[in-house]
Amino acid sequence: MDLALSKNLNNLNHFWQALNTDESNDFYTHKSWPNKHWQAGFNLPDNISSATLPKNKVISTIVDLSNQKISGLVVKNQLMVMNLALDQGVNSSIGKTHSKIVKLSGEENAIKWSQGCGQAFGYEIDTRVIQDLLKNSNASVFAYLIDGEIAGTAISYKTGDTLGIHQLGTVPSFRKMGVALALMEYILAQAVSQNCHFVSLQASQAGLYMYEKLGFQSLGKLTSLVAAK
Repeated sequence: MDLALSKNLNNLNHFWQALNTDESNDFYTHKSWPNKHWQAGFNLPDNISSATLPKNKVISTIVDLSNQKISGLVVKNQLMVMNLALDQGVNSSIGKTHSKIVKLSGEENAIKWSQGCGQAFGYEIDTRVIQDLLKNSNASVFAYLIDGEIAGTAISYKTGDTLGIHQLGTVPSFRKMGVALALMEYILAQAVSQNCHFVSLQASQAGLYMYEKLGFQSLGKLTSLVAAK
């Protein structure tokens, strides 16, 4: 496996493990949001089917499914696996100060952050998971504030020389105001200050242009599968 891809998936694997997870038979499964079911290498076992997938969970894989048929499972979404090698330079003013960005702490802040993140992504975030994540020394939970309201959210998670970016989103009423780019610049500055070599993320189609403009390169697709209804 390509080094950059390996760094990305390793970061995602450890970040997901930090979100209230059970482990059994080489699989990790979230107890609540984000409701993922996966293997550390994001492989897809031959015997996977709707019958073996835990109820209401999503299995995520890096495997190319174009020529495979999987019993009772359908594609929910696909994300582009992307990395930025910091030694190649960053196409952004990452030293810029963003006074509206704060790092969260405390249970009350986690509740507001979860509500804002849920609005940005269109699904409910389990506040208890975020509260536990705030105690993890590898994680930083950020909010972009406008007039005291959460306009954008992001999480960075460090594994070795890689800083992963997760849950980067903008609340709908604050879109097209530069919120996502400001959060990206802030986290890229964090990566530089922590002497990271790579920054990793998994991008939806909506974010591709911004990430590519910043210098991120595509490494493959992460496919999420759910049981067919």
